[in-house]
Amino acid sequence: MRSAFAAVLVFFISAVGAQSPSAKPTSAEEMVRQLNSLGWVHGPATVPIGDQANIRLPKGLRYLDPENTKKFLTLNGNPPDDNDYTIAPEGISWFSILEFQPMGYVSDKDKVDPDALFKQIKADEGPNNEQRKAMGESGLYVDRWLAAPHYDAASHNLEWGTVMHTDGGDRIINYTSRILGRDGVMKAILVSDPNAFQADLSQYRVALAGFGYLPDKRYEAHKSGDKLAEYGLGALVAGGAAAAVVKTGLFAGLLKLLLAFAKPLIVGVVALVAAFRAKLGALFGRRTDSPKDPPA
Repeated sequence: MRSAFAAVLVFFISAVGAQSPSAKPTSAEEMVRQLNSLGWVHGPATVPIGDQANIRLPKGLRYLDPENTKKFLTLNGNPPDDNDYTIAPEGISWFSILEFQPMGYVSDKDKVDPDALFKQIKADEGPNNEQRKAMGESGLYVDRWLAAPHYDAASHNLEWGTVMHTDGGDRIINYTSRILGRDGVMKAILVSDPNAFQADLSQYRVALAGFGYLPDKRYEAHKSGDKLAEYGLGALVAGGAAAAVVKTGLFAGLLKLLLAFAKPLIVGVVALVAAFRAKLGALFGRRTDSPKDPPA
């Protein structure tokens, strides 16, 4: 399924460049044209992530700054934010949104207990789904860890993955990274076709391997008197393990048009995120958090 889906997407991306001047573009081609007209920086290149970090892009990956990421999210049917960055492969078969959260220095001394965290997430599922359904959204149910929460003390990277389902039976796979820094946490979310997750995860990890905080922003640069976060590693997982399903998410407009060409190949493709906030029906939705709420 993945190879055919990618081939169809690449066909339309290439078709824009190959189209004759007299031909009238289709809606799908116009969307691809707009996506490709954004201010992409193509690897190999080293690009900034705010004033906190840089990321080295190998050949085959592309990047958008916040201004262009807002346009990118709007084009694929998602609400934009002011401080997000996009990393994607050249074919845009997956993408990752990076956002720095200035919550302060998060201590990595507490133990991450996957079993206890899973029980906590399941205990919160009922109230969370009542809120989702009140907003007209499907219930969302965490079935198991795809990858149990694990923390790498060397890279200060906390990662986890979940397998979930909706009331309608859609299968959702979600993968999240939290990279600790001196002043807060860099949140990276993989948005992928579930049927292509493993391949996309490999490319996503290649992209994140090039991430690095600036010298005075690294976790090791922490000094007495720095702002301290009010929660630890476990709270980062518990506050961000659930995902919101957005049926108008990942390239929704383009995929809707592509159904006419490859409906059996694309049915069931969904966008996924690691944020669970009050606006659960919106990809990368935001809520007004109390100071002690762990960010999703």
